Amino acid sequence: MEWYYADGSQQQITVDESELSGLVSAGSIKPETLVWNETMADWRKAAEARPDLFGLEAAPPSLTPAQVQSVGAPLGSGTVAAAPTSATAICALVFGILGIVTCFPLFALAGIICGHMGRSKAKEIPTASSSGGLSMAGLVMGYIGFVGFIVVAVIYGAIFIAAISSGEFQT
Repeated sequence: MEWYYADGSQQQITVDESELSGLVSAGSIKPETLVWNETMADWRKAAEARPDLFGLEAAPPSLTPAQVQSVGAPLGSGTVAAAPTSATAICALVFGILGIVTCFPLFALAGIICGHMGRSKAKEIPTASSSGGLSMAGLVMGYIGFVGFIVVAVIYGAIFIAAISSGEFQT
């Protein structure tokens, strides 16, 4: 394939592709030298058209803001940032713990509800975060707290019924 490059006097010089590396080594073609061949729509800098000749790797195109949002990486960083923890997930965990410790059914129900809401939000967001795990922990503890309340209520009910039927409970 034939290549054309513009020399210092802006004349177009035709060279074979096999000659390009030698011209780069000799300094006749620099990274900013304009080059063209029949596969290109317009003249481009040699470093852009043939980065391999200058020891450069072709850089991938920049991500759009929507693409950055979908992978969770801040612009210009090479790492993926963790998504912030959801307030719903934290509430699920706190209410789940309170539901177990107090055996108060409203705390347990709040932990269950917030846990389900947090899990569904965590599934919608494709980035890695701890919201799903916190929501699941709150959900499990909410259910344990609610079952604990039912067990305590049944035990107290059984004691109350036994006390009434034995005649020791007087009104």
